[in-house]
Amino acid sequence: MKKFAFFAIIGIAFALLITGCVNPPPLPNLPGTEQNQSQQQISQAKDLKSFGSWDEISEFLESADSWGYRGYYGAKGGIMELDMLAQAAPTAAESGAEEATDYSTTNIQVQGVDEADIVKNDGKYIYKVAASDYYYGYETEKGKVTIINAFPPEQMEIISEIEFEGNAQEIFIYNDKLVVFGNVYRYEVYPAQPVPDCVRCIIPPYYSQNFAFMKVYDISDRTSPELEKEIEVKGSYYDSRMVSGEVYAFFSDYAYGQYPVPLYAVDGVEEEISPEEITYFDWPDRNYNFNIFVSIDLDDLEKEETRKIVLMGYSQNLFVSKENMYVSYTRYNHYMPRWPAYEGVYWAKLPQDTKEKIAQIEASDISDWRKDRLKSSEAEKFIYGDEDKNIIESAESILLQVQFDEKISQITETIAYEPEMTAINKIALDGFEYLGKGQVPGHVLNQFSMDEHNSYFRIATTARKMSRQGSTTTNNLYVLDSEMQTVGKLEDLAPGETIYSARFMGDKAYLVTFKDVDPFFVIDLSVPQSPTLLGKLKIPGYSDYLHPYDENYIIGLGKGAMPSGQEGFAWYQGVKLSLFDVTDLENPKEISKFEIGDRGTDSYALHDHKAFLFSKDRNLLVIPILLAEIDESKYAGKIEPYARGDYTFQGAYVFEVTPDDGFVFKGRITHVDDDSLKKSGDYYWSSSNVKRSLYMDEYLYTVSDAYVKANELPDLSEISSVQVGETKDPYGWED
Repeated sequence: MKKFAFFAIIGIAFALLITGCVNPPPLPNLPGTEQNQSQQQISQAKDLKSFGSWDEISEFLESADSWGYRGYYGAKGGIMELDMLAQAAPTAAESGAEEATDYSTTNIQVQGVDEADIVKNDGKYIYKVAASDYYYGYETEKGKVTIINAFPPEQMEIISEIEFEGNAQEIFIYNDKLVVFGNVYRYEVYPAQPVPDCVRCIIPPYYSQNFAFMKVYDISDRTSPELEKEIEVKGSYYDSRMVSGEVYAFFSDYAYGQYPVPLYAVDGVEEEISPEEITYFDWPDRNYNFNIFVSIDLDDLEKEETRKIVLMGYSQNLFVSKENMYVSYTRYNHYMPRWPAYEGVYWAKLPQDTKEKIAQIEASDISDWRKDRLKSSEAEKFIYGDEDKNIIESAESILLQVQFDEKISQITETIAYEPEMTAINKIALDGFEYLGKGQVPGHVLNQFSMDEHNSYFRIATTARKMSRQGSTTTNNLYVLDSEMQTVGKLEDLAPGETIYSARFMGDKAYLVTFKDVDPFFVIDLSVPQSPTLLGKLKIPGYSDYLHPYDENYIIGLGKGAMPSGQEGFAWYQGVKLSLFDVTDLENPKEISKFEIGDRGTDSYALHDHKAFLFSKDRNLLVIPILLAEIDESKYAGKIEPYARGDYTFQGAYVFEVTPDDGFVFKGRITHVDDDSLKKSGDYYWSSSNVKRSLYMDEYLYTVSDAYVKANELPDLSEISSVQVGETKDPYGWED
């Protein structure tokens, strides 16, 4: 009978809606549903604010949380004991002092702004981060950084290994200092709650917490590094830069409403974070994180580190110039007001005490979006709370719910067509002073989509436009002034396509978009207020990464493509190198190309610019390649463009590149046993995969998780090799 009555009420409700007896009143003017609302909120939240207490932070997170859910990861005020021991393990005596006179450094975006990497060298030693045990499929216990005396290569040997809890992610080298960034997981127990007269008590389950660390070692004696300083925070290592010995690190920790306290320790001593130190923007967002910025001076480690903690949405990309840091993140449908729907449907039903609480919230001096959240929460407590105190009859409740859902649908539909937006926070490196916030339509591909030049910030985005007819994309370039106000823009490039790579070079910008061909755009930014499209070139395939050869030539690294027979779609093929001539900015040309392998061929350099080694002085280009080749004997007829090749090689491809001769293939170097490739199937991974390359004088070094090899330049004959890691992998491809 109860089931019958329930469905009968549902039927009546929908019948009333259809016949018009239940006709929701027009939706009131809703805050946040206009398309310019995001920009209004930006203008109202330019300045960072500070909290007064941890309770205030919790209330802010709870009111900002669209889904009303926060996990349990740590107790409020419960700073946990941090174990941060590191040990050096010298294995050999230091050899002679001979050093290379010319050596490569990490491929960076901004001259003078170093980027951390898994491999560094200083012309004599190679410093290598051991691969995370995550990739080997078992739990991490120890991380490791290996120091190799690599020059001259005939005497190459491991001279020390630094081991510590957790996994190293990246490193910096500065004079006699080594900086290591990493993460460590620790298992804690949920706090047990006292249960009266407990007979069969359940042991609280374990949960993991992630901590990030930054360790500084004195390596004046490379055979015996000594730990000098260490900083540890709850959360994850995100990114870092180094400018003239000043290291700027960025950590991130998810913010939970009930347990908002970040954990922070220096040299094993826990530091209590004051709530006044937590800054924020008073506007709605999702996926809040404590973004913790820390800087240390490697020339004076006694000086106290500088830090800043900003509560904001999940950060996606980081651009750093010599003076400023720009942190960007994309905001999707960030704010859905709910109170207008509750007020329009339930106000007459709310009890007096609830109405009084709502009136108090309305009279408070908090921001409008927080009022909306808190007033909605009070209404929900009555509507969905204790049934004994709820005066709404069950049949009426369903009718009201139908009206409420209709109003929420109207709000949701309006917000669904709001454009996605990228927010950019500008922070001065000196003291981490917050300088302002800007916002532009669309989302950012990566750090190379952003740049600073002559106090102007430039950013390229792909924007997804929603309408009742469907969605499409458009590509744009914006120029913001020092106050983060948009002063110039170039919009609607290549409608329906997506940015695959970008590069800013002085007062020029180069963009590559792709759908079925590769439009290569040249944009003039000499007048920041009027970005101008100078020229474009359409060629098959696309470039994932653009690298300047000089001011007149640009190297592109990406994939080739073949037509699919369908408009607006193409099958990507092997790795493709392009050399673009931009001497005539209005008529860019592809003067050379080199295609490697068939569909399935890949390169670490497509996804990480640090794997790209280039020297104009040496005309040298080296990239790691996982080669896939089609065995034509397996096909009786036509080979379709979607056919994938079998893996036949992994290692470094070495080229000579000049504008006159283009790409000249010189040879390749591998660390991989061919037998493992034969067993690979559709997926291949090995600890012997070459990930990085570097040079010292006339020697080329290639680095994998398992080996470091030295070869002659230019004939690539092997000189020496040293094993730096295990060769076993979890898939049994190597014995």
